[in-house]
Amino acid sequence: MRWKALPLFALFLGLALPGSAKVGSILLDEMIDASDVVVVARVDAVSRTFLFFGQRYARAQVLEVWKGEPGPEVQFLASPTWTCDISDAESGETAVLFLKRSGSNYVIAQSGRGRLPIREIEGQLYGTIWPEVRLPAGARTLPGPEPEFTFIQSVAVDYLRTFVARSLKSL
Repeated sequence: MRWKALPLFALFLGLALPGSAKVGSILLDEMIDASDVVVVARVDAVSRTFLFFGQRYARAQVLEVWKGEPGPEVQFLASPTWTCDISDAESGETAVLFLKRSGSNYVIAQSGRGRLPIREIEGQLYGTIWPEVRLPAGARTLPGPEPEFTFIQSVAVDYLRTFVARSLKSL
């Protein structure tokens, strides 16, 4: 009698387990549209909700506003919320941030892919971009900061700034 329930239990267990989890791709202009604010910001501090565990939050000084009205500072969740979420922040970094409002804070768009840390290459600023954020055809990219991860690219911040401005004008 006990064994008759085993197939039913296996069915419910299979329905309860997640399938293959992954972040879907999004066009850059769709991510702009889905974001409440788009800024260039410098992360001043990263802290946890509890001393050694809990969610991490970043506080960043807004250097440029490309979309929205965030104020002089933004606070955003810098911790993953699920397996494929790469939300993070490093104190002292400057990044292009695509943020969505969540209560009194923000979350990084596209499960963390909306955080593009900035680095300088030959005197020009570039944001690090993951392949799930699809750039328009013809957008020029360079290899990302870590050569072993060839799927991560860098795109000029000037290009992003111009693209965001054009995207907002077309709305």
